[in-house]
Parts: sequence; structure tokens; C-alpha cells
Amino acid sequence: MADEFDDRFEDKDVKSTLRAWRESAEKQADRPDWFWARQRALISSRIQQPQSRRLPALAWAGVAATIAVGVALILPGQKPISVEHVVANHTPTVQAKVATASDSDLMQEVEETMNSGVPEALQPASTLQQAMEKAYSGNTATKTKENMQ
Repeated sequence: MADEFDDRFEDKDVKSTLRAWRESAEKQADRPDWFWARQRALISSRIQQPQSRRLPALAWAGVAATIAVGVALILPGQKPISVEHVVANHTPTVQAKVATASDSDLMQEVEETMNSGVPEALQPASTLQQAMEKAYSGNTATKTKENMQ
């Protein structure tokens, strides 16, 4: 591999490339005096101009948000409205229907909901639940057999 490198990049090739680059740089740098005088004038005029110190838009947004939070904290707020105040001053037009169900009815509804079809998004959870039930029933059956013996 070193032989390939030596063959491709001999000293003569590197020296000739560097010489060509140096000549190109000197040619580009060789400009008339009026060019350099113009460059000096432009640079000095930019140095003498006053720098405008504008805040970026995000800085203004941050300042405005800070002021808004400060004003919100300083101004006195309204007293919180209590539930008793709302109930006393508001006559409800619709009476809330209170569902009275026994515990067994509630448990039956929960069981029916659990046994109903499972949405696709919850299918992995359903599969996991079935696997856990199988494992639990297997453990229970094994313990029952051990207790009987």
C-alpha cells in the first residue's frame, strides 16, 4: 500500500502542485493600486459607521412575555367563586339524574364491558390479559392438585 502511495504522490507531483497554487495566488493578489485603495476606503467607512443595536424579534417576544406575566402577578385578581355562591345564585333548569345502582349491578356492567370486543389499539393488552389468565389458572390448578395430595 505504501508503494501505491509513493507511486501516486511523488515529491515532484506535490512540488509542482504547490508551485502552481502559489503562482495562482500571487496572480490573484496582484491587483492595481486603485483596487486596494477602494478596499481600504470601504473598510474604514464601515468601521466609522455607528453600529445599530437592534434586539431580535425573539428577544422582543421574551420581553413582552415577561412584562405580561409581571402585570398578571401584580394586578389584584378576582376572588375565587365558591360552590355555595354558584348554587345560591343559580337555579338549575335541569335536575341532575342520580343513578342509584347496587354494587352487584355495577360489577355486572363492568364484567360485560370487559367481555365485550376490544378495539384494535388495545388488542395487545387483551392478548397479555389472556396469557396472564391462563398462567393464573394453571398455577391455581397445580396448587389445588398439590393440596389434594
